[in-house]
Amino acid sequence: MTLTSLFNWTKEKEHFHNASTLSSLDGIRQPHINIAIHQRMPSTGLKQSVDSFVNSSFTGFESTVEVTTEVGAQIEKIFVATSVHPINELSALIEDIQQLIYQFAAICNAEYVRVHLKTVTNDACRKFHIDGYDLRLLCSYAGPGTEWTYNDNVNRKYLGLGENEQIIKDWSYINQLNSYDVAILKGELPHQRTGKGVVHRSPAIELTGARRLVLRIDI
Repeated sequence: MTLTSLFNWTKEKEHFHNASTLSSLDGIRQPHINIAIHQRMPSTGLKQSVDSFVNSSFTGFESTVEVTTEVGAQIEKIFVATSVHPINELSALIEDIQQLIYQFAAICNAEYVRVHLKTVTNDACRKFHIDGYDLRLLCSYAGPGTEWTYNDNVNRKYLGLGENEQIIKDWSYINQLNSYDVAILKGELPHQRTGKGVVHRSPAIELTGARRLVLRIDI
């Protein structure tokens, strides 16, 4: 099931928020919401920037970023230190990451965020799970996006213990983000299990030869 068809099922109204704009991703703050998604099409500049970068020698970075007026400059310095790609070809990607940092930090009221950008070619995080964070932003710039499912479609007693076939009740109710979609996922801290974190996983791509470029922002 894709996001274009999920609205035909009433269960999504319980915990899914369809954000028409980036700013309306703040719907994740509602207690009953555990995933907010903004579907978007990339600008020509952003797509060109990603297309020229995804097959480069870049493998990834992880860095703490202070949320100031100089976020773009901080991200540019990280790219210079971790990539041999011409920085002038990455301006649209850097600008987009900056915008997502500002939006996520505003929703979380955070002065610092942890930014991860990496290329993925394997089946890491293939099991359905919940994150051990309050909130996490995800965006797949290239390749298939994160898969997630509805609360009532999960046998939560198997999370972290069983196989996907035990965790998921009905595989026809698995949703998948598109490239460039922006999602904020609600997790559960290990000492505060509430049974309300959204259950999701990375798509299986190892046998397909696909290459993902995934942005993750945490607090």
